Amino acid sequence: MKSILALITLLTVQAAALAGVDFGSPSSTPYDRYLGPVREVLGTLSKEKPTMQRVQTLMSQGRSFRYHMDNPYVPAAPALTAKNREGDCKDKALWLCEQLNDASVRFVIGKATRNARMSHAWVMWENEGRYWILDCTLKSAPIAADTLSAGTYIPQFSYAKNGSFRHSENQTGVAAVATRKNPAVGAGEQK
Repeated sequence: MKSILALITLLTVQAAALAGVDFGSPSSTPYDRYLGPVREVLGTLSKEKPTMQRVQTLMSQGRSFRYHMDNPYVPAAPALTAKNREGDCKDKALWLCEQLNDASVRFVIGKATRNARMSHAWVMWENEGRYWILDCTLKSAPIAADTLSAGTYIPQFSYAKNGSFRHSENQTGVAAVATRKNPAVGAGEQK
């Protein structure tokens, strides 16, 4: 039985390595107590796959929202962000997650750049085998993760419908983990 479990674990890690994306290791995070709205929204998402055109429209809409921070830790409900047409990075990212209605999205907290003083939030989205950064706070269009330079969009923690995840502290950025050049740090789902 132990050998079967070991084989399954090995195959899971190898599959993640081939996918080339650091999905993080299932773990609690320092933000968990603040992210009830994130868990609530992610828990309601379906398996809908928006088109790239729809994503671009949503990114442009979210980018037009005024930047305003009420609470540095707790994201606003997406309905409030939409109604006020304002929010900070975590508010806009959560609004975008709800609009996408795609259960495969990740709400990510990390650093926009290696030397950033403040944390930043964005969405990681998979479309047709390629990963995209959706950051309507700083950008108005999706960014292919495999085109980013090292030291940008460095995930520290991410949240998915199936749990919360901690990412490697040794990352240089999303581009390093969104290509097939580097093996995944960890893989798995939190039950």
